[in-house]
Amino acid sequence: MANDDYFKIIYVILTELYGCKKQGSRVDLQAISSARFKIPEGYLLDIFSDLLDEGYVKGFKILETKTGRCILSLEDITITMKGIEYLQDNSKMKKMYEALKEVRDWVPGL
Repeated sequence: MANDDYFKIIYVILTELYGCKKQGSRVDLQAISSARFKIPEGYLLDIFSDLLDEGYVKGFKILETKTGRCILSLEDITITMKGIEYLQDNSKMKKMYEALKEVRDWVPGL
């Protein structure tokens, strides 16, 4: 999976936010920046917008202007219960994928 994969970036962002929530600290914005993922700002903005729209994160706003969009108050970003549930479900799917991959390696023809 590529480092700029949409779902991989979502998983990393939510994991980072969940870790901060458990520690009771604010997220280091460099840990969820476009520079970290080596992606354009617009792509990361789309991801943050989708995370906000789906209810996986809260604490910031996206301002629509005539010249584009910008994020307000990203330093207050936090994961929601729905975001934590996404991580838990994704973790279960990843474990199931690894188990199926292992079975496939053992059984010829699968």
